[in-house]
Amino acid sequence: MLKLTFFTKIAYGVGQMSQGVKDTAFQSFVVFYFSQVLGMPAIIAGLAALIALLFDAITDPLMGDISDNWQSKWGRRHPFMIAAVIPFPISLYMLFSPPAGLDQQSLFFWLLGWSIVVRVMLTMFNVPHNALGAELSKDYEERTKIVSYRTFLGYIGGITLSVVALNLFFKSTEAFPNGMLNVAGYSSLGAMAGIIAFVAMIICILGTKHTIPFLPKAPDNQKKIDFSRSFKAFFEALKLKPFKLIFLVQVLTMVAGGAGATFMLYLGSYFFELSTAQISLLTLTIVVGLIPASIIAPMLSKRIDKMPSLVACLLIATVFSFSPIILRLFSILPENGSDLLLPVLFATYVGGYSFFIAAGIIIGSMLADIADLHASNTGKRQEGLFFAANSFAQKATFGIGTLLAGIGLDVIAFPKQVDVSMVSDEAIFNLGVIAGPVPLVIYLIAAYMASKYDLNKSRHAEIIIKLQAQQH
Repeated sequence: MLKLTFFTKIAYGVGQMSQGVKDTAFQSFVVFYFSQVLGMPAIIAGLAALIALLFDAITDPLMGDISDNWQSKWGRRHPFMIAAVIPFPISLYMLFSPPAGLDQQSLFFWLLGWSIVVRVMLTMFNVPHNALGAELSKDYEERTKIVSYRTFLGYIGGITLSVVALNLFFKSTEAFPNGMLNVAGYSSLGAMAGIIAFVAMIICILGTKHTIPFLPKAPDNQKKIDFSRSFKAFFEALKLKPFKLIFLVQVLTMVAGGAGATFMLYLGSYFFELSTAQISLLTLTIVVGLIPASIIAPMLSKRIDKMPSLVACLLIATVFSFSPIILRLFSILPENGSDLLLPVLFATYVGGYSFFIAAGIIIGSMLADIADLHASNTGKRQEGLFFAANSFAQKATFGIGTLLAGIGLDVIAFPKQVDVSMVSDEAIFNLGVIAGPVPLVIYLIAAYMASKYDLNKSRHAEIIIKLQAQQH
């Protein structure tokens, strides 16, 4: 029987840093770099993201099914995690290192091509990695703790990248008062993202390889790769009401979150007129929020169960996160440059991230429970299938979310490659409108959908009894 130690949980969770640095690089920097620095229309950058997302719609369920049915001495999950260790970091670096002098069409294909490679390589690692987390424990409450480790360390990776980049690669200079417009910093950003991802992947693989003999094995009578089976199984899974609801909730929250992350540098630089050092300080609110989030998710899930906890977290997070933008639109927030502005932003962002991260932890735990429900109905362990859907939903942050953000920026004709002094008050106000109320409504819809989820603790206990009976 597998007994999880603290160090095994840490090693497993460190693997999520690969997704963390990718999310930070894509959500916070890619559109700003290709649009504000290189001059590509924001909607075109968003279109590239959407096209790349279509590849995920194929590779994610395929990877989930393949890893569910793979047989090797390294088990079902680890072979694919190992295969991604080198190509994923390299592709991150290449994305931010286009050759000088490319025209707009060439820039588009560079962004599109390397975005696809980054996504496919992340799929190869992240889908098996997330499925592995569901296999490490069958305990209803310990699963939430495992996801807490994974989520916490994933954010740490992304925040480390963001803080170092903003304070080192994009610091204000005489040549670049707005350090974010310094083109040379982005290649360094890509290199650092790749290094963090490489180290994290190695630690995760080596730190969890001892669990392989204790993990579920692939069935002997299944093909390792079967395209028709992969997509048939995914659509069969969507017939499960709990899975369908959580998949929709995840897509909605990630699309809204992706749009919000894309707007972050725009809001910081133009809407609140913050320096890169101040924006960097605000990114630390995620780190601060991780601490209460890792407490909130397990505590609420234990006391009031997972569904009410998820709904409460989404609603509270929405209120905290969007209050600064809404208050500014109504001229209630302290003025730009005020000594009170940064503390207010810091406090509300901490509150928002605490509950948004807690919501993500709860969703990850729910997916493991749903995999048990599916197994009790079909007799098949297909964790990879469900976490492939989770991976696809997470990537929708940069796909659909970034496209919506790009459309919004082009609709309001937000100027490119300019200092804040050259942006009109009307454009600033319109930026607040598309970055605040629109994502807010999406989060409220997600909270409503989450309230329909009905797989609770007592029902899960019955499922576990059924699974145990099937094994004897």
